[in-house]
Amino acid sequence: MLTKDIEKDLQQYIDEHLKMQFFCYNLSSAAEKLGFPGFSHYFQVQAQDEVLHQRRIMNFMSDRDGHYQVKNIVEEYHDIKNITELMETYQTKRAYFADLTNKLAHHAQEVGDLVTYKFYDWFMIDFYEELAEIKDIIDWIKMSNNSYYKIDHKMGAKEEPDTLTVIDPFSSHA
Repeated sequence: MLTKDIEKDLQQYIDEHLKMQFFCYNLSSAAEKLGFPGFSHYFQVQAQDEVLHQRRIMNFMSDRDGHYQVKNIVEEYHDIKNITELMETYQTKRAYFADLTNKLAHHAQEVGDLVTYKFYDWFMIDFYEELAEIKDIIDWIKMSNNSYYKIDHKMGAKEEPDTLTVIDPFSSHA
């Protein structure tokens, strides 16, 4: 059973995932506006991944007799000027998310809720992988000599996440 304190943390985590979902859709729109359909696709896939993360958290809460609320969430829109700014904006948001995950995991460990602490582990690995991927993409952009066609094409090939693997609260991180 979840304590009210941990339930509050998990609710915040759902809320932040909702914001990230909307943030990714906004970045998708910005990429399309800049003329990068591959990057637009990439961010739509990332937004879908956030939906699955929300389901993972909700399933975890329900399994532990917790309750959650889906609230009205507002996420600001960023007027993006170029593809580098697009990815750096995303990198900043993902770094915030990684820090938040560490903070929430640490709190669960402090209060002795090791099951919730372990639950956050999957997200910590996921964010580490995503931050490494984002760094690579930014490096590719910087090395491209303003020729983005191949990078955009590669971004357009991003596959949809495996739903069942992502939503199961204790599936392994593949």
